[in-house]
Amino acid sequence: MNRKLSVLIVLLGGVSFGVLSTIVKKSYDVGMNLGQISTSQAFLGAVLLWIFIFYKKVSDKNYKIEFKSKEAMILMFSGISTACTSIVYYKSLQYLSASMAILLLFQFTWIGNIIECVLERKKLEMKKFISLIILIVGTLLASNVLIDGFNINPIGLVFGLLSALSYCVFMYVNGKVITYVNPIQRSACMITGATIFLVIVFFKSLFVGNISFLSGFEYGIPLAFFGNVIPPVFFSMGVPIIGIGLSSILGSIELPVATLCSVLILHEQTSLIRWCGILLILTAIIIPVISKKEKRKLENI
Repeated sequence: MNRKLSVLIVLLGGVSFGVLSTIVKKSYDVGMNLGQISTSQAFLGAVLLWIFIFYKKVSDKNYKIEFKSKEAMILMFSGISTACTSIVYYKSLQYLSASMAILLLFQFTWIGNIIECVLERKKLEMKKFISLIILIVGTLLASNVLIDGFNINPIGLVFGLLSALSYCVFMYVNGKVITYVNPIQRSACMITGATIFLVIVFFKSLFVGNISFLSGFEYGIPLAFFGNVIPPVFFSMGVPIIGIGLSSILGSIELPVATLCSVLILHEQTSLIRWCGILLILTAIIIPVISKKEKRKLENI
């Protein structure tokens, strides 16, 4: 697979993440609850990934299952971080607009930097500090706080920031735990673990209300497809070719895509100032990860 196609595939992986918030909002509109949404997504995501793995196993004799039972258990336990991120992020969408929820989720960039500095006891690099300042300014513009004042739902704000913190934990776990296993197989194990955790947490709420956990597959399937299937498959194909740095930059397309979907499908309000804020946030994400090597890669695309 050539480099340009790899860039396109990673971009599509980021785009798929961007549509999740809109689908979740639609799910709430038809009467689904938090447990039904998050559990149906994880369950169907695990099913689809395992189908893909067994298909590869049957069709390709050289394809191997790279994990043992002990590693599978560790990965399934690690999947709790995935489940927790879904819970707090989707909970924030009950109180916030889709564009505001994704904006708060993207605060993981500065939260992650602070956690890294505290845990590793090192000073914040100058380019990361500059990035942090740009991110704060961009967030203020994108949230319309400077124009409308601070009128964000406090409960939604708390869950939105918790989603950013949980996402940092998810990224740390994803980058440290059993990394030598095939990414798709890792994702299948982790999402299986997430499903078990979500069923335990939300068992009583899975079959209540107008729509049950099973009848909610109309929304669970696209959530699973765009959240648990396309990203791990596409990223596993493209990231090894173009590198983590460039992939991080391309993956940030999730933010404008989520905002655009909220405007076109959910008819949420936006403005030029908000888009300027989003542009600044994307700039803040790019600064810490781009290097001379990445610049050359961008120039060669």
